[in-house]
Amino acid sequence: MQIGILFIIFAFIATLYSIGNYYFIIKEQNFTGNPEKIPAARVGFYIMTGLVSLASIYLFYLILAHQFQISYVYRYSSRDLPLGYLISTFWAGQEGSFLLWALLTALMGLVLIKTAREFEAPAMLMINLVQGFFLIILIKASPFEVLPQIPPDGAGLNPLLQNPWMVIHPPVLFIGYAAAAFPFALAVAALVLRQYKAFVPRALPWTLFTSLTLGAGIIIGGYWAYKVLGWGGYWGWDPVENSSLVPWLTMLALFHGLIVQKIKGALAKTNLFLAIVSFALVLYATFLTRSGVLADFSVHSFQDLGINLFLIAFILTVLGIGLFLLFKKYGEIPYVALELTSLNREMILLASLFVFAASAFFTFMGTSSPIFTGLLGRPSQVNIQFYNKIHLPIAILMGLLLGLAPFLRWRGNGLNSVLKSILPSLILTGVSTAVPFYLGMSNPLHLLFITSGAFAFWSNLIVSVRLLKTGWQHTGAPLAHVGVALLLIGIIVSTTFEEKQKIVLDQNVSGKVFDYQMVYKGMTPAANGKDRMNIEVREGRSNYTAEPRFYQSQYNQSVMTEPDVNSTLLYDLYISPLQRKPSTAQSPGTQSLLLTKGERKQLGEYEIYFKGFDMNDHGEGGSLRAGACLEISNGTENFSVVPAIIFDQNEYRTEPATFSKTTKNLNKQATVIVNKIDADQKAVELVFEGIGRETESVSVTPEQVVLDVSKKPFMNVLWLGTILITAGTLIAIRRRIPEPLRGTN
Repeated sequence: MQIGILFIIFAFIATLYSIGNYYFIIKEQNFTGNPEKIPAARVGFYIMTGLVSLASIYLFYLILAHQFQISYVYRYSSRDLPLGYLISTFWAGQEGSFLLWALLTALMGLVLIKTAREFEAPAMLMINLVQGFFLIILIKASPFEVLPQIPPDGAGLNPLLQNPWMVIHPPVLFIGYAAAAFPFALAVAALVLRQYKAFVPRALPWTLFTSLTLGAGIIIGGYWAYKVLGWGGYWGWDPVENSSLVPWLTMLALFHGLIVQKIKGALAKTNLFLAIVSFALVLYATFLTRSGVLADFSVHSFQDLGINLFLIAFILTVLGIGLFLLFKKYGEIPYVALELTSLNREMILLASLFVFAASAFFTFMGTSSPIFTGLLGRPSQVNIQFYNKIHLPIAILMGLLLGLAPFLRWRGNGLNSVLKSILPSLILTGVSTAVPFYLGMSNPLHLLFITSGAFAFWSNLIVSVRLLKTGWQHTGAPLAHVGVALLLIGIIVSTTFEEKQKIVLDQNVSGKVFDYQMVYKGMTPAANGKDRMNIEVREGRSNYTAEPRFYQSQYNQSVMTEPDVNSTLLYDLYISPLQRKPSTAQSPGTQSLLLTKGERKQLGEYEIYFKGFDMNDHGEGGSLRAGACLEISNGTENFSVVPAIIFDQNEYRTEPATFSKTTKNLNKQATVIVNKIDADQKAVELVFEGIGRETESVSVTPEQVVLDVSKKPFMNVLWLGTILITAGTLIAIRRRIPEPLRGTN
């Protein structure tokens, strides 16, 4: 048997030993420490942690040493991968990512042992239970499975994953997944021990840390998609993306609820429920990603490894234990009424909690729609517009709450006091909103969106500056809220004022897009196989060379693309390649013609009249059909034809039109093809086949590329917002971390 599998099996045995000892401590109600059971329980956990660490180190060795007899190493690595990408193959597949998750949970468990005190036995029992499920999954779907024969090289890593963000994004996200188990474990411990007040200082740092790492993982994933994947956005409401967003939102709701409980003693039941459900949602996200149920609806979905029943049992066990204890102890959990008769901070925090919960609920329902509809018949998913329409009012409300919160006190404020406090913010907000209105933003909801975002920005910026005088440690919350405000502003401005255009460029021929002149100069081969397009971009006196990537992947024999993103202070110029058409020779009898709208030209015996464009959607999937309405006449015969170009997200194809040609009393077919469209000049380049003289010489069509070009304003504002959210959360963690170490109750 492979030694890596033995590490996992013995780690599982050690986990069972630790579970047994912690269980007997709880059963004997000796929570503060048993001279026999506590050390034994800890030793079991330490051994498990050591064995999982050895299994991880061993898998790293197998990858770095190119041991392709191991199926996992063969499937995700190859000899030509650089060291960084070799390391990232550890978590490139499902089996390796489960091992990473188990390792991170084990290491965090060591921290919990040092800080939990009287919470240790029940909390560590839950962490051991979590580890037990991970180890069972790793035994079932092992990263150490051996192939019957040794391949000379590995299959390699998907080219889209050969990116520096692959080294960073998954580990950060899995740190968040692992950390989510600890508020759950502490909630169970609080219910077992009836220590509901002591739960707050224990859970706050873990909740903040989970929020930080889950949020950072989501942000990095969005940035990666924007910079590399080339579909032009940073968030597509993909079901797998959403599945990580939902537990992040519930964790944020939990954090705000814990603040209220810490100050006022209220929301104890709500917070325990959120801690339990948040971890269950992390496991549900794992089920959605790895079960194969979303294979037809998400580009991120993995194939089924045969572990669906284990994942379902995992989710049901977590929910079963947590909710059973919560309902059992529900009546004895202290209830403290909230003070909602005046405008105060707890009212705002409660409203924020509901905003996060509402966003999480609707996102959960939309994400789960393939499962729900599948139970009733044919699986289907909701349209992206569902999420956009639902979250627009939610985001507006969030901005208004963020703008009010910094000026409210726990004991309440009078209306006049509140108005006086927010007056500077309101004035600055009015000025800020006037700018997009002047620039053409007319949708009332969009204006309200940017108004709420500006209100949140100015309010929290003013408070951040004031608090900075008392020490940077106090700026965590307002700084994070400034980040949220900038994120909201960036989203609405980049969406509302985005300009997009498709362009076809002949090699060495200039084309105009927006205020830019672009010239396609050809392809540059790359050593890693990711060939680059060379596109000269000029605006006035400034110029640069854009280098989007367009190449045939040897990994899966498909065309891969990566965009070129040129960031300026106010906007990003985003150039994404759609298609490359090599130079071709036109056969005799083929002629080209350039026409503008309303123009007539003679081509041999035919008069060609270009009436205009016929633009419409073409079926599903966001396709666009651009047709050229033509009238063709030779004096005796008249034809009306509409050849077209069809643009898909990853495809550009022509739709020829045919008409009859009479030559020497014989009827033949002639064809007209749209070769190029210049929307700015309202012009079309046509290729006619079969109407010229067969003695004509062969002509050559130059190499062409089709590009999707867009100007995305305020993207720097959006990304700055995500950085400030992360920085503010880090500062808040810095304030909260010492509390469990001090043993505050």
